[in-house]
Amino acid sequence: MAKINRVIDLAFLQDPNQIEAVQYNPASGAKKTLTVGPRLLPIPVVTAGTPGWTTSANTAPVAIPYLGANLAIYNNAGTAGSVTTGGINMTSQAIGAVDAYGDVGIACPPNTWTYVSMGNNQYVATSAATLIVYIIEDPTWIAQETPTRVAQFVPGYDQQINS
Repeated sequence: MAKINRVIDLAFLQDPNQIEAVQYNPASGAKKTLTVGPRLLPIPVVTAGTPGWTTSANTAPVAIPYLGANLAIYNNAGTAGSVTTGGINMTSQAIGAVDAYGDVGIACPPNTWTYVSMGNNQYVATSAATLIVYIIEDPTWIAQETPTRVAQFVPGYDQQINS
């Protein structure tokens, strides 16, 4: 059976009906969808002075290189596991268990992805080797600047002008 490809010059595609026609997939009877997932990175580590990479955080807590990271954890097992985020003194906690520092074991359902925001935590630990940890690459950043408002008095005016 021959595969039919539709080639449409998008430079001239402005009519919403034409866009709808391009999105529609006659074979499936529905609109086309394309899910583009995040770029997943291993965690950078230094072992015995040698830089390397890992996706395993089950033997000891692993440091995430920056604050505010988001993690994608895949549980490659048929049973639930847990992931714990916290400070340097944290240890892996069972699902729902809390340690003295307030670090809690977050449930990771079997054979599925779990997404965790690290917030101000810098270490991650998992309950089993079947939990594969990735850093979600996010190239965005926030510049926090204090607005500068200088009060000036302009000679000849009685009012204050903010600039």
